[in-house]
Amino acid sequence: MKHKKMMILVSLVLAVSQNGLCQGKPSAAVSEQLIAAEAEMFQKITQQDPAFMKDLVADDYFSINADGTTVNKAQLMALKGSPQRQIMAAATYKVFDKQVRAYGNVGIINGRAQAYMNGTYLVEFLYTAVFVKENDKWMFTLWQGTISKDSPPPPAMPKDAN
Repeated sequence: MKHKKMMILVSLVLAVSQNGLCQGKPSAAVSEQLIAAEAEMFQKITQQDPAFMKDLVADDYFSINADGTTVNKAQLMALKGSPQRQIMAAATYKVFDKQVRAYGNVGIINGRAQAYMNGTYLVEFLYTAVFVKENDKWMFTLWQGTISKDSPPPPAMPKDAN
């Protein structure tokens, strides 16, 4: 009886470990899709691209920023034209040290990025970007970023006049 229970347990563990929900390291195709979704996010989120915001940012989007503030999708969309958004849109980003994982329809990318303004190095941050696949599209659903210990002090962000 013990042997039979052990075989059932081993079979169950093997079945679960082969399930996509437990994969962690994604296939090359899924990894490419997630990296493309992340590249599009970095390009379009700071520009407040209306089609991206509508079609590829999840309704339950949530962000935890380095300064401790949080932002949902409605608040993110309301930042259009703000001084912070203008600075973010004017910067260029170098992304590196990425780790891409997938668990079924959830993709997680951890990495580091450096922001530059007119070629001047401004800040380095560590981030986690989470994407959820809905209707064959990777939807940007969560951002968490923090300033790297190796970063120079970030420039002061202008305050909104609102």
